[in-house]
Amino acid sequence: MLRRRDFSPADADTVWHALGDPTRRTILDLLREGPKTVGQITDHFPTSRFAVRKHLNLLEAAHLVIVRWQGRERWNHLNVAPLQLVYERWVTPYQRIWAGRLTNLKRRLEGDTTMPATPQTSTLERVEIEIDIAAPPAAVWDALTKETTLWWPTDFYTGPATGFHMEPRIGGRLFEDWGDGAGVIWYEIFALNPGVSIDLQGSMGVPYGPAISLLHLELEARGDATRLKVSDATFGAGADCAAKESGWRRVFAEGLKRHVENRR
Repeated sequence: MLRRRDFSPADADTVWHALGDPTRRTILDLLREGPKTVGQITDHFPTSRFAVRKHLNLLEAAHLVIVRWQGRERWNHLNVAPLQLVYERWVTPYQRIWAGRLTNLKRRLEGDTTMPATPQTSTLERVEIEIDIAAPPAAVWDALTKETTLWWPTDFYTGPATGFHMEPRIGGRLFEDWGDGAGVIWYEIFALNPGVSIDLQGSMGVPYGPAISLLHLELEARGDATRLKVSDATFGAGADCAAKESGWRRVFAEGLKRHVENRR
């Protein structure tokens, strides 16, 4: 998994190169629907399986595709994190420039001579914490993915939730359940290594955003215990590093850790 602290100009060049071919862009569009094998992807093209495999290898080198093997089958999963990093580096700054110019042009055409307000800039805030839990990784993983309602802080709910659930699969949701089909999706899973790590992406609205959060959760065995690594990269106007760290410590240290250790 490519993370921001490891994202270099060379990585950006690899991503741009991968996106430059229409076949590879079509493959990414197909993977947006869900993970697929090489054969399933090949069915959409008049080219050979070997040619499709070469395209997939380039996408994997650019970290746009994550490969998971199930027996002898190669399953290809979309990874949106490099796209977000390229977008934040190259698109967002120029969006602000052109938005400012268009606003100034509109004001001049309308004869408005007042000074415009200072634009709110987009920022990146990254929070990384580690929490040691006195239980083996398998027990922590089960609690993390199957018992979320039992340890998620109820005062973090944004509405009349009856539970908080995670669907541990690609495309699965981390969401509040309000009953009768209502609720709020906090995150969606875009990469999953069962028993080891989960990568999620979520949109944050007012009053916390607008912003996008990329959340990485990883379990590391430490003897009979587990170290939970939490990494949250938030892009947008609502990013607040101190508040995010405090919030995640409440969720995972006071919530998940206490739940797992009290159950033993």
